[in-house]
Amino acid sequence: MAVAAFSACSDDDTNDGGYEGIPEITVDGGGSATIAGSLAGGKIEQSVEVVSKGDWTLSFDKADDQTWCTPSALSGKTGTTQLSFTLAAAETERQASITLTATGYVEGIPVTKKASITVKQNEGGTTTVETNVKEIRDRLDFPVDNASGTANAKEITESMVITGIVVSDYVGNNINNHQIMLTDDTAEPGAGLMIRFKGYVGDKDTDYHLTRGSIVSFDLKGGFSKSYYDTYQVQFEADPDIEILDASDNTPEAIEVSDPAKLIDYQSQYVKVYSQPIESIRGEMYYNVSSGYANQTFETKNGSTFQLSFNSYSSSWANSIEIPAKAGYIKGCVSINQGAGNISPRNASDLEGMTEDLFTVSTEYTKTTIDQLGEGNYEIEDATIVGVHQKAVMFAQENSGTVNYVLAFENNWQDQTANPYIGAVGKTATVKGESALRYGLYQFSNFEVTTGGDSSLALPEPETFDAEAIEKYASEIKADESKAAYKYVKVSGILGIEKGASYNTYTLEILGLTTVKTVAFAYGLDSYFEGLESGDVVDATGFALGYDTSNSKLNILLRKIDANTTTPAVTFTKEPEPFAATDPQQQTLPYVVANVAASEVTFEIVGTNADKFTVVSHTDKDVVVNAAGNNETDAAYTATLVAKVGSETLASVDLKQAAPVSGDGYTLISSLADLTAGELLMAGMLESYKNNNNTITYAPYSYHIWVGTISSNKDLETVNYQYESNQLTLNPNLSDRDKEKGTAAFITVEAVSGKTNTYYIKSGGKYLKNLKEATNRSMGLVDTPDGAEWLFEDNGEKGIKISNNGVYLGTAGATYDLLRSYKSESTLKWGVCFFKKNK
Repeated sequence: MAVAAFSACSDDDTNDGGYEGIPEITVDGGGSATIAGSLAGGKIEQSVEVVSKGDWTLSFDKADDQTWCTPSALSGKTGTTQLSFTLAAAETERQASITLTATGYVEGIPVTKKASITVKQNEGGTTTVETNVKEIRDRLDFPVDNASGTANAKEITESMVITGIVVSDYVGNNINNHQIMLTDDTAEPGAGLMIRFKGYVGDKDTDYHLTRGSIVSFDLKGGFSKSYYDTYQVQFEADPDIEILDASDNTPEAIEVSDPAKLIDYQSQYVKVYSQPIESIRGEMYYNVSSGYANQTFETKNGSTFQLSFNSYSSSWANSIEIPAKAGYIKGCVSINQGAGNISPRNASDLEGMTEDLFTVSTEYTKTTIDQLGEGNYEIEDATIVGVHQKAVMFAQENSGTVNYVLAFENNWQDQTANPYIGAVGKTATVKGESALRYGLYQFSNFEVTTGGDSSLALPEPETFDAEAIEKYASEIKADESKAAYKYVKVSGILGIEKGASYNTYTLEILGLTTVKTVAFAYGLDSYFEGLESGDVVDATGFALGYDTSNSKLNILLRKIDANTTTPAVTFTKEPEPFAATDPQQQTLPYVVANVAASEVTFEIVGTNADKFTVVSHTDKDVVVNAAGNNETDAAYTATLVAKVGSETLASVDLKQAAPVSGDGYTLISSLADLTAGELLMAGMLESYKNNNNTITYAPYSYHIWVGTISSNKDLETVNYQYESNQLTLNPNLSDRDKEKGTAAFITVEAVSGKTNTYYIKSGGKYLKNLKEATNRSMGLVDTPDGAEWLFEDNGEKGIKISNNGVYLGTAGATYDLLRSYKSESTLKWGVCFFKKNK
């Protein structure tokens, strides 16, 4: 008789004592748990239930913590284990972070799964951490600073330790991966704060692993508080020491906000709004653009709307989730855009509440007139459409004898034909929608327009906006945003057309502007410019749309533009370079004319040092200019070249001749072969720096020379110079901040005995070194040479590479103090170089 044996396999079978399958492990039912005991020590009453599939081991993140925190087991097997902890007595608070690792085997390959336990020891034996975000935020000032740096921010000079819950999510990438949103566990508004670090908050080699829901604490001293496009934030140039008090998920319940207009009061807090997507976006993906931000409009039951904001970092998950035709609670952190609160979902789970049937919107609009418009849902009857561009409609209405204006803007009109009201200029209209202030001006969004017949409204004569009037308009708004007003204006100048792949940019050059750097026809319709070319003299009417102070820009919604065939104009098509202090070479500056013969154009040099420059010659296409001789003074010569027809100045360019620093100049040293120890100037080199959409141009003052001191951010303080014809010329337009630093300082480069290409760098008799091993931006000057040896290496076209104590010192992309130190060489744009004074 034969006996057959049969067996079956399952996940729970073991092989040599190991678990076969994907391992699992939880602590108290989740991925993390926190328990606490008193300072008196002893066994903690609360145990942790460990449930695992797969054998597990326990390890302390810091080995020293196991000297005072003793677990009941260091390992376990598949199943359920009650894990307890016994603490030694202590005088001060402390905590231990513990990792449990379960292991399974898939086809013989080990696979692990982790969970974490935080053991706290404090006076009350409590797991509760007191946070103080609102308290700290109320103590801070937030000056407006819309630049990427901290030039106009307020430095925090006193110790101010903040403790809060991280509600942003670097895994979901709902905000920039250098930032976190901190909050208290409260439903009160004003309890959130944005923090921006130099390092990454997660998933990078310099990260801090500031996970969603963790409680962190650090000192704000050394940071800079600012209001960045209405977002209150503290920005660090040198990151603080961050203590993670609790690594588990302590995310507070989402705060319900019923009125989207109140979202701005909850910036950087975690909220939810009962809403539904507007009809036009249903079926789209939440992230549905190729790059940048995807903003999706949601509406509440009363018709109020708000934006869901997804940045490019979150596209990895948001580009595969469809916007449902459902209603429910949308959750996320509040961010700010153009003065309004948006919701930034942290991850896909924040979108899971959209499961209910769509509701019927019953929006109530308050009827009003343009002159009485406020913030809220409004309806304006008997208005007239008086202008359009690709993304907006301008309405006018006569109120008590004065014609007033309001703009309605729709960002989703993405091409030249998307605006349905292009052909309705001159028609009567009723407009209703959400009105809100945008940079001092009321503006409609999410609006509806009903057009009627031809309007009888007569617009007033447009105000002549010459350079003087434009400068006055801009300066008043800059001083007081409430002075902003839509104006019907007439402008004249030289048209500029920059053709792009997807749209064209139209600008106007107006002679005499100083503060205002750009006049642009906002979202110009190409059809308005047919028959015109770049360089044409034009007359135009349109509507001034306030003043963009951050970009020194005046935007105009164009109503009508015509070629001007009578007003003469001259345009220089090339700016002159500064002339060398010694042996200056003449320069040829091309120009073009309109409505005048080139033979009628004359050139003259005016200004403080007019006698130091000369017009060599000119033709009907260019003018040749030069410095009159060498500059042997300690200041640059400046003057202005003007082009005239008769007595009228039609164009001008600035002329400059550099001044030598002193003596016979300097020799640039940018390779080891040319380097010798001695008294030198040390510099970085960067011609320009692009940060987000802003480009900072340093050229020709591209050498950033150390002044011999260390900044509060532990960088080398620098000011920028031009190097030309062996001469160094200080940038005459330094910011006040840079002027306070002083000028280039000689330092001593001293060879280290017995070591090749190794040097000490000394300033004021002290040694330069990196104060903390392998720590970004931690430069200092010390009294002794211990640990202050710098290794010098050739860096090809990027100068000389120098390193000390785990960091590289070189030229960083930044707005000031460009000589900085980083662990990663790739963070730097360029190395360093030196200047040796010629004998």
